[in-house]
Amino acid sequence: MKRFIQSDPLLIQRLDIETWSLPVHTHNHFELILIQAGSGQHVVNDNRVGYQPGDVFLLSPSDRHTFIVSNRTSLYSLSFTALYVASLMTSEATLWGHFKEYSTSVAHLLQGDSRKRRTEQQSLLALVDVIWAEQQSPGPLFSNPVVESLMRAILTLLDRELAQYSLEPTLPKTTASGVIQRIAAYICRHITEPDELRMEKLADVFNYSPSHLGALFKQHMGESIQQYIIRYKLRLVETRLSVSTMTISQIADEFGFSDVCHLNKLFKRYYHHTPTSYRRGLCN
Repeated sequence: MKRFIQSDPLLIQRLDIETWSLPVHTHNHFELILIQAGSGQHVVNDNRVGYQPGDVFLLSPSDRHTFIVSNRTSLYSLSFTALYVASLMTSEATLWGHFKEYSTSVAHLLQGDSRKRRTEQQSLLALVDVIWAEQQSPGPLFSNPVVESLMRAILTLLDRELAQYSLEPTLPKTTASGVIQRIAAYICRHITEPDELRMEKLADVFNYSPSHLGALFKQHMGESIQQYIIRYKLRLVETRLSVSTMTISQIADEFGFSDVCHLNKLFKRYYHHTPTSYRRGLCN
């Protein structure tokens, strides 16, 4: 089965389709789909659910899905990684508990004709409309403070809706999805502390063997823990280059790169520019 890997922490698309060209697939991120117009069927984990304007779907990374379009369909697709969700939370945050426990059992989220459901649908659509507009602003979408506030509101709405579908209270908190969420939050908190992000340290913190933890993470996220950490660091480097006057050496030191040459090599591999040329291009 095809698995799509999204490198951007946050991505929004507005699609207008007559046929759905993608095969059944999974991905390494959450996806919020809002139907604006059209009708058809959404096939999620082999279950077919009819859709119409106003319906909202929330997909977890492990959900497999595709669309069967009956009438021309317009929709928003808002994709965000577990790492991005973790970055919106402080280390003390206890928000979005139901969202963090989210499983494949509630793929179809907001559908129905009740007044409350319609209000929730309209609220989500209004928030996503603003995120779409903010995409035209300079700088990365994921580091836009307005978008961060909007995403917190969206996650709060989703968490409130998911409360009625919450997992049984007897389900252990150490399920695989919960462990991945906790690892993402830990990485976010310690991203400037290289010693805390070593595989041996992570394995000790989460009570797994290094090989088991690495395999579990890759199974759910589609990449190794170290690849995940590198991408996150480079995204933060990109933000520093865009909005700060820090030198390349200072940025390299902040995120624990061995030296500027090491940062240059990794940054060029992912962005096809050195940090210096990338920053220079922002000024042109």
